[in-house]
Amino acid sequence: MTSQFPVPQNQTNSFPSNKFRVLSSILLTMAAIYSLYIINKSGGLIFYKDYGSKGRMDTNDSLRVASLWHSMHAISQQLSPTTGCSGIELLEADTFDLHCFQSLTGTKFFVVCEPGTQHMEALLKVVYELYTDYVLKNPFYEMEMPIRCELFDINLTQAVQKDRVALLGR
Repeated sequence: MTSQFPVPQNQTNSFPSNKFRVLSSILLTMAAIYSLYIINKSGGLIFYKDYGSKGRMDTNDSLRVASLWHSMHAISQQLSPTTGCSGIELLEADTFDLHCFQSLTGTKFFVVCEPGTQHMEALLKVVYELYTDYVLKNPFYEMEMPIRCELFDINLTQAVQKDRVALLGR
């Protein structure tokens, strides 16, 4: 079977294979983090950011996920056989991993990412630092209320982008 549009034999590929590999690894890394949640100590969702392109959740679904995680986290603290347990830190499923960091004040930061994604604990600690620097020090922010802080959003986006770039180097 012959093609109607023959390709010249001397034409080289304008998109070298090494550039294709770099681009594909960037695209794979971009999807590593699906979403980020911040829950106040009473279980209310105060921040949600979606980074995935597949399966975007509406507001009601993100509220359900946050309250379900808060409940599971609290129950795991009570049922743990070890004393001083701070709750679930990692939940591994077939299609995602959920990493959680709880601050001393009870605010929970958790990220939903691809299975096997490394170094999410470090990213969550960076998010916590950004939260303390840009949200808690904001004189207009009321505790336990939804986060509406432009500087936090900008710096959070930069931190996630840095983490994605760092994942490329590993």
